[in-house]
Amino acid sequence: GADIPNGYEPSGAVWHTGLEQLLVAFDNGYVASMPADGSSATNWRVSGDLEGITVADPTSPFIYVGVENPDSILEMNVNTGKVTRSFDLTPWMTGSSNQGLEALTFIPNSSDPEGGMFYAGLQSDGRIYSFQLPILSSSTATTVTHLGTITPVSGRNDIAGLQYDDQNEVLYAIFDQSNHLRAMQAD
Repeated sequence: GADIPNGYEPSGAVWHTGLEQLLVAFDNGYVASMPADGSSATNWRVSGDLEGITVADPTSPFIYVGVENPDSILEMNVNTGKVTRSFDLTPWMTGSSNQGLEALTFIPNSSDPEGGMFYAGLQSDGRIYSFQLPILSSSTATTVTHLGTITPVSGRNDIAGLQYDDQNEVLYAIFDQSNHLRAMQAD
């Protein structure tokens, strides 16, 4: 990442297979896109404490960025570098200013009308919240449907990252304080 300015603190990364770009979210409100070798990074300023990033559709230029406080998901078009929508998650998950949404991933499901669901990890309680967002049915709606909550490990908080392995159908959760990686099915 030679074109990433000093002082950036990466907090989430995802590979966009359709664009063949590594996308990185930074705590200080930036999103970067770069090829696999880290050259020619493009940086966009996005407001907020960005903590997670995911791709829902590898044929689309839209990416989804998790904001820690207030807990929300931003839809961003990487062709324009602009945020197109914001989805408010605070009715279901709210952490203190530095204990909110810390992880984000998308789990595709061909039978779901929106193509799948978003899973967001809340750092303060270590739980995973699943949501359906109108990403296929509308280009303007911001309605959020809470689908459920998962407690990956009872009594463990400080979830710091989520990643879904579509090929093996495994959801990974990273816990920061305990330095544990939990592998599980999406349910």
